[in-house]
Amino acid sequence: MIIQLQDKIAKYITRNAPLSDWRDIREHYARYSYLAFMCLIAESISPDFEVKSIGDILCDNRLEDRDVVNYVLSTGDAVNFICEVMNLVREQEIRDINEIYQGFLAGDFVLKDKVVSFDGSKNNRDILGSYYTQESFAFEITKKAIEDYFKENSNVNVRIADYSCGGGAFLVSACKVCLENEIVPRIYGYDVDPVAVLITRFRLLKEAGMRAGDSCILLGNPLLRTPGEADILSIFKCAISGRFYNIQMGIVPRKDMDVVVGNPPWEKIRFEEKKFLHHFAQGADIGTKAERDLFLQGSSQANKEYYFNFLDDYESAKAAIRKDPCFDMSSCGELNTYALFTELCLNSLGETGRAGIIVKTSLVKMPVYSSFFRQLTESGALYELYLFVNRKKIFCIDSREEFSVAFLKSKNKGQLRLALNLDNFEDFGNKEKICISYQLLNKLNPETGMIPNVSSDEELEFLMSIYKNHKVFGLIYPECRFGRLVHLTNHSGSILKREEKGYLPIYEGKFIEIYTGKFATFKGMSDSEKYKNKATARLIEDVDGCEYPQSRFYIQNEVWENLSRNFAGDYVIAWRSLTSATNRRTMLATFLPLMPTCQSIQLLQLPKEKMLHILALFNSIVFDYIVRLKMAGLDLTQTIIKQIPVPDEVSYSKIITFKKIEATIEEHINSRIRELYKSDGRIIGLFSNVEAYELQPGKTRKEIIAEIDSLVAILYSVDEEQLRKIASTFTKYYSRKEVERLF
Repeated sequence: MIIQLQDKIAKYITRNAPLSDWRDIREHYARYSYLAFMCLIAESISPDFEVKSIGDILCDNRLEDRDVVNYVLSTGDAVNFICEVMNLVREQEIRDINEIYQGFLAGDFVLKDKVVSFDGSKNNRDILGSYYTQESFAFEITKKAIEDYFKENSNVNVRIADYSCGGGAFLVSACKVCLENEIVPRIYGYDVDPVAVLITRFRLLKEAGMRAGDSCILLGNPLLRTPGEADILSIFKCAISGRFYNIQMGIVPRKDMDVVVGNPPWEKIRFEEKKFLHHFAQGADIGTKAERDLFLQGSSQANKEYYFNFLDDYESAKAAIRKDPCFDMSSCGELNTYALFTELCLNSLGETGRAGIIVKTSLVKMPVYSSFFRQLTESGALYELYLFVNRKKIFCIDSREEFSVAFLKSKNKGQLRLALNLDNFEDFGNKEKICISYQLLNKLNPETGMIPNVSSDEELEFLMSIYKNHKVFGLIYPECRFGRLVHLTNHSGSILKREEKGYLPIYEGKFIEIYTGKFATFKGMSDSEKYKNKATARLIEDVDGCEYPQSRFYIQNEVWENLSRNFAGDYVIAWRSLTSATNRRTMLATFLPLMPTCQSIQLLQLPKEKMLHILALFNSIVFDYIVRLKMAGLDLTQTIIKQIPVPDEVSYSKIITFKKIEATIEEHINSRIRELYKSDGRIIGLFSNVEAYELQPGKTRKEIIAEIDSLVAILYSVDEEQLRKIASTFTKYYSRKEVERLF
């Protein structure tokens, strides 16, 4: 049915919209979509209704304003469109209308060869931030939030809000919970999507028996404020043109809610030029910024104005949000909606209110939100937090994505209760929880105070012991220089795709692995393979052989000299910044000569003796394990590195007997690192004047790396049993037999 609906909408847009005008195409898409769901709702309320009565059915049930209905019904060929949709609807049994709409959003309208059709992209859904929350999950969250509220309140008249109500899952759940407990709710809902607002109003009427006077479901953007009620039709017209961040979409703020629930959007507030143009490109190449600029230059003046209206909306909205005291703590960095909605929900609560919302886990782990999160934990406003991994596909997004259910209240003096590593939402509120204080969080992450990646009490105790016995990297190595130097987009004007005199090859993260800068190459690959989106380099068969990586990008000499002016030495430690705590290994580091490296590589530089120590640390499983317990997201930044506890420099001078040889820990480590790099002539100078001895011949790289792991464990005072446990967590790197043999 969904595909058939999309086909009809596409047919009528092609027939009735002036296809040279982007605004008209977008508005016709929205108007026919709205008409289609008007039909579904009218049929559910009054089966076999006459076409001419569709507007009366919606207005009589107070599902829509009369001016809006008349405006939508004035769409070209509306009567014929309604007749066709109704013929389709009456041929099939109507399923859940909200579920139909979620499926409908999975396709996007596109113009190609002067015909509108739907493709499989989800640009419109991304902009709306509309991802389906399972009804039972919404019910669990809402039920807990309401129950928590009534632990300290006895009034039976409650105000319940969802500031991104979508198809109404949370608000319908709220009504059901209230009905079960003989509570009288006053329901408030907001969304920027007219169809979502219509569906929510309908569901509250049909499923929850909510009278129109007991609910207030409004079209608008709660992140934008307006001093008074705006004209309903004007807001509707703004929304169907896609301008969700136009100031006209603002709402009148409230500060008296008893319960706030929902799953706010997880999007950045920025104009996505490529996604915008995708609808209208007609097959033109718009992959690069230069191609998009060229496409825009050839567009009509009206279309350019429409494009710049969007740009202006976003810039004005961001400026307004940054000035709004409601978002004092969350309007940091690049504005993310989940952070802004969290602060909005908290600020809209009455004195004894409660909120239960789904957010990206980045909110409680990413350093950019450090000040906001510290405020939430120090004040006790965040009283319970449930951390989920999407491995069981609760949401139709990447299975590695992490999200959380956060429960907030205006006043609280207790500790944060934390449930970890969840993947099933059934009865999640009764999962085992750890109590963690503001003070402890700031000890574990002194620079940010954020949640570590622990999933058990045992992991938390390990982290606490490491922090108790060792200072963090930033304190041990305050003089360390960090960098991420060449950006392939920002420096594109100085970068070529071929080698020329006066240009240097750019190293990419794909080229490096643990203790080698010769892991992969683009040599022998065609241009189409090398330059496609998410290209994969060819693995070098023997990292101890004579082959070195061949680059696919080259940067101008003078530009590189300027970018690297703060790095004086000949060598650096380089690591892959794009990584994950669930990868085979999270930290992948190597020595490199000082050379151009792109944004997928981060660098540091210190005197070479200290860099030998640090490389051993970085590539050890103990350090990697700590990284995994602390890392959020997919970017292993210097901020994370600086917060990790490391052994002090003096400990490397301790003399021990290791593999029947008596020497300092430093000498044991240096001897093994030198062996691992014996085939890389580019960095031979790094080992000059370094105390080292010859290793017993015949050792494999894996055996040598495992020996360094054992030496680093000694530096950390990690015993053999604990080391084996740590090694056993790296199942994609050390097999069970290797753990038994090597440790």
